Amino acid sequence: MHILEDILAHNLAIVFCGSAASRKSAERGCYYCGPGNKFWPQFSLITGAENKIPRSIEDCRIVLEYGIGLTDLNKTESGSDRSLTKKQYETESFLQKMLEYTPRCIVFNGKEAARHALKRREIKYGLQSGMIGESSVFVAPSTSGLSAKDWKSHGEECWGRIGEIYTEIQVRESQKYND
Repeated sequence: MHILEDILAHNLAIVFCGSAASRKSAERGCYYCGPGNKFWPQFSLITGAENKIPRSIEDCRIVLEYGIGLTDLNKTESGSDRSLTKKQYETESFLQKMLEYTPRCIVFNGKEAARHALKRREIKYGLQSGMIGESSVFVAPSTSGLSAKDWKSHGEECWGRIGEIYTEIQVRESQKYND
């Protein structure tokens, strides 16, 4: 049984993918609700949505209204990256979902998720040279409160760039429908 269900739809602007739910997120049944997690404040900055931490998986579905989806690679365990069983990562299933749903951009929330999905040991933050199907790929520092060091040196810059990418996608999509 999956700890957190995917929040996905076809043709989203961005799908955020983490390694797995934190213990607090698993307890509450919603993405990124652990103490100190910066995801929801960043979501608010990127989209202009109210800065509010969801209380349930249903509340998390608000991301769909902004063309954003949420998923993770390890659907059966919760905790920090160090505590997860690597064999439980459902990488092939994730890749198939991304090929099916075709978001404009896939953002890995942390290098560990990117390492598994991209099957590369060395990962740098930012836009990646390869794509997953038709989706561009971006690796950002984890929003987890446990990743303060990476956040301090790369967080605001990378997540600011995600905001720019989101805006660029929204502009392109609106032009497509206005032409």
